[in-house]
Amino acid sequence: MAVQTGTIVELDDMKAFLGMPDDQDGKDDLITDLLDAYNEEIEEYLGVKMLNTSYTESYDGDGTNTLFLKHYPIISVTSLSIDDTALSVSTDDDFFIYAEDGFIRLDSDTFTTTDPRNIDIVYVAGHGVARTNISRVLKQALKMWVARVFKAENVDFSQLFDESSLAHIKSQMMPWDIKQKLNYFRNWKWGRV
Repeated sequence: MAVQTGTIVELDDMKAFLGMPDDQDGKDDLITDLLDAYNEEIEEYLGVKMLNTSYTESYDGDGTNTLFLKHYPIISVTSLSIDDTALSVSTDDDFFIYAEDGFIRLDSDTFTTTDPRNIDIVYVAGHGVARTNISRVLKQALKMWVARVFKAENVDFSQLFDESSLAHIKSQMMPWDIKQKLNYFRNWKWGRV
C-alpha cells in the first residue's frame, strides 16, 4: 500500500527510520495510515499543503494596496484581477510578492475598491514541488510523530501490566516538541480572515 500523493515521507523511508527491514511488510498498512493521517494533521497545523498546490480564492477589497493570502509561502501568482481587470503577472509592474510573509502589495497606481469579492487570485503556495524538495525538518517531524505512535501501538502491555487494552491508546494531540519543529513553517493568521 503506497502513501497518498501529498504525503511527504514514503513508506520505505519510514520503515528505515523505524529500523525495520524492507521485506517486513506485516505492518505496512498501519504505517501508511499513520503517515497519511499525521501528514494531514501537520498540514492543518501549518495552514498550507507541504507540496506546492494551486489555490483559487476571492477576497473583498478593503481600500488598501495589500492583499494577505490564506496560504504561504507563495511560490507564484498565475492570475490576479481586481474588479474584473486582470493585472500583469508576467512583470512586476502591477504588484510585488512577499512570498515568505504571504502577502501581495499592489503598486501605488493600483487602487482597490471596497467591493465584496472583487479580487480574484490564482496562486501556488507550499514548501516544495516534490517530496525531494521538502525540508528535512518537516520530514523529520512527521517521522518522529509516526514513530512514537507506531511504537506505542506495538507495545504488548499484556506482558508488562497484564492490561492488553492499554495497547489501543493512541496519541490524539500533536506532541509539543513536534509543534516546536513546525512553528518556523507555520502560517500565522493574526488579524487575517
